[in-house]
Amino acid sequence: MRGDLSWRIGQQGYLQIGRGVCDDARMSNAQPLTRTALPETLPDWGVLVLESHHAPDFRMEWRTHGFVKVLYALSGSGEVLIRDKAYPWTARDLVVVPPRHRNRIVDAPGIATSVYVLCVATSLLRFDPEFACQLQPGQVRRSVHLANQVESRLRHLLFEQSRGSRETPIAMVADALQLLALVASQPRPAGRQKDDSSETPFEGELDAYLESLAANFFEATTIDAAADQAGIPRRRFTELFRERTGTTWLEYVHGLRIDHACRLLRETTTPIPSIAFECGFGDLSTFYRVFRRRCGVSPGRWREERG
Repeated sequence: MRGDLSWRIGQQGYLQIGRGVCDDARMSNAQPLTRTALPETLPDWGVLVLESHHAPDFRMEWRTHGFVKVLYALSGSGEVLIRDKAYPWTARDLVVVPPRHRNRIVDAPGIATSVYVLCVATSLLRFDPEFACQLQPGQVRRSVHLANQVESRLRHLLFEQSRGSRETPIAMVADALQLLALVASQPRPAGRQKDDSSETPFEGELDAYLESLAANFFEATTIDAAADQAGIPRRRFTELFRERTGTTWLEYVHGLRIDHACRLLRETTTPIPSIAFECGFGDLSTFYRVFRRRCGVSPGRWREERG
């Protein structure tokens, strides 16, 4: 099977990703450091994840490839050069390299970078021929919320890559496409985003979370999970959320779910139990209770009155 090196690298990466920068540096020193860029040989199913811990004298020659590449900095800092433009990056930054774009990584002097590289064959995007062409090179807007989501997908990819089971190809393709969809939905940064020590801490993280919630409200579980996903302490998350939206997290989520339910009731003939499921309600009784409280009537009556 092609890409045997990637299996070994992926298994190590699964154990490390998500740890603190200091831990990453110590663990990286325990592994062979790379002085040159690793080979990017995709397996037959078209998805590869590489983990590279750079030596102090790391040097990467220019590369041009026919696949989509997403670079995620786990630690360190430097620049990603894409064609004639340089994109500064540091830990938890994400950079996109579209197909046929000449690129290379340059570490900051005296700072070795640890990076994950996701390579996705364009053959997997044949159902949307314009997607790869429309990908913009460079940084994706920085946020803890986005980094948490990217790391979650990378963990799945690395786990599947390391175990090499019969289900590995389809699992990796599914995760890779989800990650590309996530990246494509993010706005590009106008410049370096403010970090959490700025005058308005966590506001950018909340903005990113709200944007994501609008398309993933059916997956919301608890406010604790939401705060963790956004990278904001729970108490601060609760305060900021009410300041920004004028309501609680749960009521806001319920509002998104009921708005979607109303659209389905009005525009489709989908059965009410199926609508409750699609909107993210765990049981039908909760859906009826929340719907009646917000709309004044039952879902069935609401549909009849607008039929």
